[in-house]
Amino acid sequence: MDVFGETDPLLMPSFLFWNCIHLDYSTSIRADISEQNYSVCPRHWYIDATFQCPRCSENFCFTTAEQKQWYEDQKFWFMAIPKQCKDCRRQIRKEKSLRREYDRNIRNALKSDDISEKQRLASVIDELRALVGNLPTAFIKSYAALTRQITRTNDEGNA
Repeated sequence: MDVFGETDPLLMPSFLFWNCIHLDYSTSIRADISEQNYSVCPRHWYIDATFQCPRCSENFCFTTAEQKQWYEDQKFWFMAIPKQCKDCRRQIRKEKSLRREYDRNIRNALKSDDISEKQRLASVIDELRALVGNLPTAFIKSYAALTRQITRTNDEGNA
């Protein structure tokens, strides 16, 4: 009796590839379940799986090599699957990083006399605008205040 596709990748439970558009069984490679983080049902096989990114609507492949890295090397939970393509995941990480930098530094930058700190935060806001388009009003107001302060400091320096 084959349990969870132990001997045949075609018998793996479909919930392991939730929302998958296509599975390429010709790419199947045996997994090392002793290295996985699972409770009852390990992934006995890694199979190239095609998904559609909900953010950009492009199809992307979650390759056997990526699966091995996720489940055996990084010890991701066995049910974890990427929801976005690599480019969108990279963009999301970049956006989160920029927002954290903004949140961490905006108060001090507005109070500081350090022009480079103000310029850096203004560029963070510019990068966020390029990534996400419309920003919350607080970002727009902060940007306006930073640019006024930068301009005033530059004007005083040129006087």
